[in-house]
Amino acid sequence: MARRKEHTHEQIKHMAIEAVVMHLQHDNLHSLSLRKVASQIGYVPSTLINIFGSYQYLLLAVSEQTLVNLSAVLQGLTLQAPITNIQNMAMAYSDFALQHKSCFRLVFELTMPDDQPLPQNHTTIVKSLFALVESQLRSYCTNISEPQAELMSRVLWGGIHGLTTLALDEKLFATHNDLHTMLCSHVQGYIAGISKTGSLHDIN
Repeated sequence: MARRKEHTHEQIKHMAIEAVVMHLQHDNLHSLSLRKVASQIGYVPSTLINIFGSYQYLLLAVSEQTLVNLSAVLQGLTLQAPITNIQNMAMAYSDFALQHKSCFRLVFELTMPDDQPLPQNHTTIVKSLFALVESQLRSYCTNISEPQAELMSRVLWGGIHGLTTLALDEKLFATHNDLHTMLCSHVQGYIAGISKTGSLHDIN
């Protein structure tokens, strides 16, 4: 075991998160435990409890780190025309999910104990991801309000996430290139449909 104070709490936190991520790269979450994580980094479980509060909050920290990494990828895709940017974000989102399957699943499968709400910093990261899409929608559809852009971003991304999830579960019955084509078709079809029908003006 590592000696007491050999690492700072922040270093141990980083080590524990990395240990979980490394495990999820080749195995599933069910084969992992707080004791196993502690053993891998040379500490006792009580040390991780002191730092994270519980095993659940350690997993939540991994989920947050996954979202931060995803955000970094998507933020780099805002330099072209709005629709192109959204299409590139959609493809990057699916690529990220397929490259980090277990961590990606953890983000959406993790539940809080006793129905507690997600911590504010976690919610902030999620909102910042949607904000990237909202800003592109407002650039393309200059007449929409913030509530309209917020609603559109969630409907649009719901379809992107659905296609991505089907691909993760190997139930899309399509190749990687086909998935990209489907994602772009979804983005183009949704925005063209709303623009054509004028439904943007009906969203309060």
